[in-house]
Amino acid sequence: MSGVIEALREALTAQFASDPAVMLLLGDPIRLYDERSTRAAFPHASWGRIETHESGADGVRLLEVRLGLDVWYRDGEPGPVLDALADSVSAAALPNLPEPALPEPWRLITLNPAYRDVFSTRERRLKRGLLRLRAVVGRASQTQEGALP
Repeated sequence: MSGVIEALREALTAQFASDPAVMLLLGDPIRLYDERSTRAAFPHASWGRIETHESGADGVRLLEVRLGLDVWYRDGEPGPVLDALADSVSAAALPNLPEPALPEPWRLITLNPAYRDVFSTRERRLKRGLLRLRAVVGRASQTQEGALP
């Protein structure tokens, strides 16, 4: 499953790096890190918590992946950055997203923003924005693999 998660993160990072609205706010190259950077210029983003849940039905396995993106903003509000990131993966933008190179036989079914909020931190001038993205990927079981196009 880690191959699925890594492929999703790579595709999303590529999408953010090519989106003019995101580049305007997070720079070019975008300041998006695998983990929080204490030395990066503000605003910047980092990948956060990852949750997975597996389910399915006869002949199909589904994997729900929730990816967290943290946006760190000093002396301002991270809301516009969250909006730009969410808009970049919204349902309207989904057809323009590059197809993630998921490991065979996984296929992307849906990808959309699920939640966003802004939090204060112990450091009075620093705010943390949180964007959760929800992806559902699926694969046919061994007996049904020929059924998917």
